[in-house]
Amino acid sequence: MKFQDYNLNSQLKRALEDMGIHTPTKIQRRSIPQLLDGGRTHVLAQAKTGTGKTLAFSIPIANQISLKQRSVQAVVLVPTRELCKQVHSVVNRLTMYRKLKTVEVYGGVSIDRQKKEIKAGAQIVIATPGRLMDLYRRRVISFSNVKFVVLDEADRMLDMGFLPDIKYILFDAMKGVSPRLLLFSATMLKQITKIARQFTNGEKLVEINVSKDDITVANCKQYYYKIKDSKQKYSTFVSILKEEKPKSSIVFVNTRRWADKLRKRLSQEKGLNMRFNTLHGDKTQRQRELVLKDFRKERFDCLVATNVAARGLDLPKVTHVFNFDLPKEGPEIYVHRIGRTSRMENEGKAISFAINDQMKMLRKIETFMKKPIQRLYFNVRTEKNKRPKSYQSTSFSEDRKNSQLALHASD
Repeated sequence: MKFQDYNLNSQLKRALEDMGIHTPTKIQRRSIPQLLDGGRTHVLAQAKTGTGKTLAFSIPIANQISLKQRSVQAVVLVPTRELCKQVHSVVNRLTMYRKLKTVEVYGGVSIDRQKKEIKAGAQIVIATPGRLMDLYRRRVISFSNVKFVVLDEADRMLDMGFLPDIKYILFDAMKGVSPRLLLFSATMLKQITKIARQFTNGEKLVEINVSKDDITVANCKQYYYKIKDSKQKYSTFVSILKEEKPKSSIVFVNTRRWADKLRKRLSQEKGLNMRFNTLHGDKTQRQRELVLKDFRKERFDCLVATNVAARGLDLPKVTHVFNFDLPKEGPEIYVHRIGRTSRMENEGKAISFAINDQMKMLRKIETFMKKPIQRLYFNVRTEKNKRPKSYQSTSFSEDRKNSQLALHASD
């Protein structure tokens, strides 16, 4: 089916056409029909970022919001300001012809403007939990007419310590209101499932999982290099950049300090002909927004970043992800990182660098994904003015013939 075949408001269909969106993605096909009936069905969905989940919840919400009712009818909770702005942008474009009043609410900026916009008749509020609670306690916002509440990237909100805020909003601030719950998460933690079942209190809760297949990031070609030490890792990485010539890439590192240092070293590297910038937690909100804006507009080629860029950012043109440092946090963060490429079913490439003592982490990642990562070899010539040799690859099973997982490498 195409979106024109759905029982949607004609203004929404027109907006989707303008956005160049015609056919629903897998998560949209499975969740939207559950929410268009106007009933009491709730949705608990597991889907990674980049699968189209924003439209999966915003289309049915926008289709059922009352234009006449100038009060908050839907609340979308998100973990970060970046995601808040991103979701707000998508919902605004979707509702451009319906002319719904949508407001973005997050901390780090003046609360006065947000208060004015809510009081002016906001119908959809997209918010980070802390600022939303602040507005509620100031009696700026009322949830008495809320029909939908969305938890977007619920797992990340829990990782960031928002669990108490989420519980307060759902079970105290919205007590007696009983909106429909739409919960989306890349990983389904027990706490998330527990919250969903407590909130829906025996009502129909449809559980959707499109991540069993997608969690392996099927459209992303994954490779790794086994490296002797940090010095060799840097020289090999520079050689790989010269070989790959990525048009748009993200390089993940584990610390803010190293992100700045690596960017500086790469910017001074002769023969790369690439432009670099950084994204990490030491930058202000304004600085991060400018960096992302420049990246989307292709004003630089490579973003050196910490895990702040691993989730919740819409960067559709990324062709390569480099794990200069393997994530210390574990396999799930690796999956989120490489998910920055192969967005919306496009192909991408992820290349990781593992020092000898990090091979154990690499094997954990493979086991988690139930998918091998192919090893590559790169022999850098030491003769002056010689170009590096092209890399040669060996399959996972060749590299680990005795591995039990290698027996399933062709699955």
